[in-house]
Formats: sequence, C-alpha cells, structure tokens
Amino acid sequence: METRTLRSEEVRQAKLGQIFAAPVGPLNQWAEQVQRESGRWLPYFDPADGGVAARVLLLLESPGPVVSRTRFVSVDNPDGTAENLRCLLHLSGLRRSDVVVWNAVPWQMSEGGVVTPRPAQYAEAAPLTRHLLTLLPELRVVVLVGRHAERTWPLVGSALPALTCPHPSPQNFVSRRASAVRALGTLVAAYGLISETRRGATPLPEE
Repeated sequence: METRTLRSEEVRQAKLGQIFAAPVGPLNQWAEQVQRESGRWLPYFDPADGGVAARVLLLLESPGPVVSRTRFVSVDNPDGTAENLRCLLHLSGLRRSDVVVWNAVPWQMSEGGVVTPRPAQYAEAAPLTRHLLTLLPELRVVVLVGRHAERTWPLVGSALPALTCPHPSPQNFVSRRASAVRALGTLVAAYGLISETRRGATPLPEE
C-alpha cells in the first residue's frame, strides 16, 4: 500500500509539471483565469488526457473530495468513481487521448465530503461549459455522466451530440447493476461516433 501511495504521488507531481504543456496547456491557462476572476478554486485538466485535441468530453457533475488532494479532474484519481470510469474507457475502446474530463460545476465544493450542487449553481456554471466547448476544436460528442450533468446540458445551449451515461459511482453500480452495462454502452456509442471520422479505426487497448 505504501509503495502504491508513493507511486501515485510521483505520478501526481509529474503531471503538475506538465499542466501548461500540450495538449492541456490552453485549458489549464483558462482554468487558472477562471479561478482568478471567480475567486473559486478549480482543479486542472489531466495532461494524460486529450486536452484540446479531444473528440469526447466526459462532463461529470462536480469535483469529488479527492480532487482537493490530487488537484486534477482525472480518471487516475484514487477513488471508486474514477476507477470505474477508467475501466469503462478501456473496455469501450476509447483512448485517453480521445477524451477530456470536466465537471458541470467545475469549482471544488466537496473537500470535506460529497456535496450535491444546487440548480442555481448549475445555471451559474453553464457559461463556463459553453466557453470550454470553444476551446475544443476537435470535439465531436459530449457524454453527460450522471443525472445532474444531464439536467445541466440544456442550459449550455450547444448543438453538439450528447449521450447520457449513468454515474459510475461504486454505490450506483452495486445497487443498480444494469447501470454499469448502460454506461459501457454509452461509451461504446461515443467511440462509434468518433470512429466515423477516424480513418480505418478499430478499438485499441489502453496504452
């Protein structure tokens, strides 16, 4: 366990050294700008993901408690939701370079425990998601992860295709086993949509 913790910290530190490098540099510069202007702490986009070259946006609900420690919105975060989402991506054929992960309410609210955003907070944050879309020129589809992200999407006002996906929390997957199957089906559908524009594409394993 100690070895795993040390390795996770090494990875985190390495990512912190890459936050302004391609392909996530423009996104993290924007995140820092939003933080300065709003006075709210925002996590970084993960350098291991597709950044501005991503074709799929995974729009979650709000940053979980662990984000206050890792400083990233990432499927590498040490919690059950991130682990489930990482497994789903692998099984669907989507590569990390295909996706970028963000939250409908992007600022950290749950450092001391899980906090469910209120409708007014989703409305306040919708313009940020709308602007984020302008920073993703290769984007082809948005996956709305969880019912709160789904409810927020009409406020964004985008014409991009959007797919709904059950939230991959351990509690949801254990109590509703069909949710995991539906979630995988959604990501497979997203893979299919981007494969239409990727010449000769076949599902690839995680590198």
